[in-house]
Amino acid sequence: MNERRAEAAPAALSLPKNRAVVISATAIGTALLLVMVWLLLVPMPERLDTERAFRAAKDCAPGTSATDCLHSVPAVIERTRERSGKTPSHWMYVKTAEGNTPTLYFKGDQRYTFDGLAGKRIGVTYWEGSVRYVDWADARWYTAADPRGAYRLFLAWGLALGSAGLGLILIGLWWARSYATTRLRYPWQPGVLIMGTATLGLAGGLLPWFVHGWRAALLAYGVVGAVVAAGCAIVAVGLHRANACKTTDTITITPVVPDEEVVLSGIVRGDVPYGGVLGGGYLVAEATRLSIIPDPNYRLHPKAVPATLEPLRVRPPYRTDPDDLNLGDNCLVLECRDGGTRVYVAASRESMPLVLGALTTARQLHQQ
Repeated sequence: MNERRAEAAPAALSLPKNRAVVISATAIGTALLLVMVWLLLVPMPERLDTERAFRAAKDCAPGTSATDCLHSVPAVIERTRERSGKTPSHWMYVKTAEGNTPTLYFKGDQRYTFDGLAGKRIGVTYWEGSVRYVDWADARWYTAADPRGAYRLFLAWGLALGSAGLGLILIGLWWARSYATTRLRYPWQPGVLIMGTATLGLAGGLLPWFVHGWRAALLAYGVVGAVVAAGCAIVAVGLHRANACKTTDTITITPVVPDEEVVLSGIVRGDVPYGGVLGGGYLVAEATRLSIIPDPNYRLHPKAVPATLEPLRVRPPYRTDPDDLNLGDNCLVLECRDGGTRVYVAASRESMPLVLGALTTARQLHQQ
């Protein structure tokens, strides 16, 4: 059926550009890049300076009370508390020899338990007014106030958001320059850009946590960026050549006659009595006919599609199709003709064989 009616898709150079998409994508992408710049140039350097100062701090001289040195105090653990779950958290309530009773919080990535520690004597070390770590049993446990690696959060968010912003700007540029040259509602080029920038953003969000040092993280991010760009270029060239070799965008679908009544998501549109409001929602495919229903639970009075409807070809959705002829990016469109009127039936790729089977059988029975 599709082979006989196969036609080359005409060019669509005159189709209008969607300026709202171009403007919004470019504006949001630019804003995300500015957020990345702010994260990498303002809070991240501050955390790096704090980390360097902490690593360079020396023990306080006896009898001094300065905050920029490491002030160690004996303490006793009064009680502990733990919250279990995917990321367990630990709290330690202590009383120092100076009479202070700080509550120490430890992040869930610490691999230890505080069971049975109540009453134990430990040493707590202050720096800049906060307890940074405790010493007990020849081990050092860093609290959540540990400034080491605090830059990672800002670097990860910056790289992830910057990648998303770059992707949106590239999509906006493609939309402005090339969208008017395709008649497809779901062209492949934005998909390549989205997959590439999503991969880059995921790498940017994870690398700071697995690579030691911000310079190494940026270098690794640059390497991943080069690999992703090369991969996207290879995929784009392959898809472009594959599409250039096609003489038609007709999709060959083998009709399948339903064994029993099957309810499918589908839309029928056209200047025919059955292509109006009731032509959207759901279809009922049977062995001898195709019917339209407004709701899968309401099948008392299905509206049968007449046997005069002739299927012509199956193709991807076009931008020139009716606006509501849309079931998502897995949708296919069946071009039909009822007399001299064009009719369009949209269904998912999985459902289209049943739609074709029901229409083809109904037409064959009508012609007998």
